[in-house]
Amino acid sequence: MRKLLRIIFTIIALGTVVFLFRTELTQIFLGLQNKYLPCNQPITYSIGSFDERFNISKEEFLRVVSIAEETWEKSIDKQLFTYVLNGDSDLKINLIYDIRQEASQKLKDIGITVSDTKASYNDLKSRYSAMQIDYLRIKTEFESRVVLFQNRQNAYEKEVTYLNKTGGASKDEYDRLNKEKNSLDGEFKEINKLQSELNTKVENINALVVVLNRLVSSLNIEVKKFNTIGSELGGEFEEGTYKEDPTGREIDIYQFDNKGKLARVLTHEFGHALELEHLENSKAVMYRLNNGVNEKLTIDDILALKKRCNLLAQ
Repeated sequence: MRKLLRIIFTIIALGTVVFLFRTELTQIFLGLQNKYLPCNQPITYSIGSFDERFNISKEEFLRVVSIAEETWEKSIDKQLFTYVLNGDSDLKINLIYDIRQEASQKLKDIGITVSDTKASYNDLKSRYSAMQIDYLRIKTEFESRVVLFQNRQNAYEKEVTYLNKTGGASKDEYDRLNKEKNSLDGEFKEINKLQSELNTKVENINALVVVLNRLVSSLNIEVKKFNTIGSELGGEFEEGTYKEDPTGREIDIYQFDNKGKLARVLTHEFGHALELEHLENSKAVMYRLNNGVNEKLTIDDILALKKRCNLLAQ
């Protein structure tokens, strides 16, 4: 009887462990399957976080995802991915809106078109220099007017305090002080306008810096990182990332200018989901710089996939 009870308790304990750690155990199983039986089963994916500020519908986003999916599948005529609607999938794809996309959108709003070319980089660099000069000019004017305003305001308040203590102002003094007060009020409004103009210029320059640093990375240009004004945006500019941990696998998309570039970034990250490493061929989709430029698989990409899927002739 005791032996039977021990068996029952053991089964219950094992069942409890499996239930509590089912997510982690599932990921371990999938990881082992992917390692020892690569490409044997399609990787299921679903949409996780989806920020609508990208101005793309979920349906259109999925159509672009399918393009990236088929890019790999057609190269070896094998189903490698499967979309599932309910979210219970091996891989989550997240659309995350932050300063990267915000900066690209801001440049569009002020009429600056960006392409992943050296010519576009040079154009943006020239605009950056001109905008910096304009910003410094307005900043100098703003700071000078603030100092003058504070001096005038201190003098006005000092005189008003003195007159109040000594019996009040005469009519001429009252008229003069009232005129000065109206002038100070007008100057205060002008300074606020200048402050708003300065803030807008800072935002535009910082947006330009974010995109410039992306081009520096994607074009592999050997220059120092451009600096923002008032804050430092740390880290490298990445349009997308792939991550894998015991809780699951995810693709995070942060920035794209158009659907073609979105498809390119997704293709690169799908490659990582297939356990493909970076390639040294700068034309390859799996080149170490995920720059959203190369749209078609190269021979190197296809050979890497075939090797991963054990499809190369022995």
